[in-house]
Amino acid sequence: MNKMQLIFLILCAIFILFGCGSDEITAPIEQETPNYFPDTVGSSWVYRNPDGYAWTREITDGYSTEERDYQRFTYTPLDAEDARNYLTPNAFHVAQNRVFFLIGAKIDRYIQDKLPTLVQDEFAGLELDVALEPNSHPEFVFFQFPLSPNVEWEAFNTKVNGSLVLQNLVLLQIPIEAHISIKGKVIAEGPIETPAGSFEQTYQIEYALEFTHTLFSEAEVLRQHQTIWFVPHVGIVKIEDESGITELIAYTFPRTIKA
Repeated sequence: MNKMQLIFLILCAIFILFGCGSDEITAPIEQETPNYFPDTVGSSWVYRNPDGYAWTREITDGYSTEERDYQRFTYTPLDAEDARNYLTPNAFHVAQNRVFFLIGAKIDRYIQDKLPTLVQDEFAGLELDVALEPNSHPEFVFFQFPLSPNVEWEAFNTKVNGSLVLQNLVLLQIPIEAHISIKGKVIAEGPIETPAGSFEQTYQIEYALEFTHTLFSEAEVLRQHQTIWFVPHVGIVKIEDESGITELIAYTFPRTIKA
């Protein structure tokens, strides 16, 4: 056997050894890049409140109405879903260029709880009954694409008419009006560090809530501000309001098998 025949046999052996089964490739398990606003069932985020209290938000399932398909949020513990906080919605959906939070029922409860308290001072010592039938538009525009500094949008706008009845006397019925407006604005862009990690691209969004109630043709205005830091493909990583700062401390996205 000459040298050329020997080299040929060695190459054949190598081909047979490493070539067998080459058509059977096991699909690698990889973590998909989440959507710009993560919306996959199984995605979860753990936050810590200013008082050190930790709570979890998770996408648990989806459901459909005649108009839209929604993904549902579940909160653990259950009381983390603050009925007055529009940043803790029960459900959401992502459109082509907007993310909507389902909060209409929350706003209605807020009006029913807040308005009697605000007008009580006007009639100190008198029996007061507030009759309201709020029916707010159900959706809050969390943000719209593209995000960039100084972009503004109307996030929510609803009006409610009702009446006050004094001392159970129908003749002493006084009309009252309530109006809630929330506007969003991107006020900055840049990196941020949180207990959950460091993020280079973060959008700081400020929401300005204005609650106006009108009685005897006089309007009183209550204003609140809430600021969030949003990271594309991750979600909300920080929230700041009058109660302090809430931060993301951990998050998990489901893994999928790619071919």
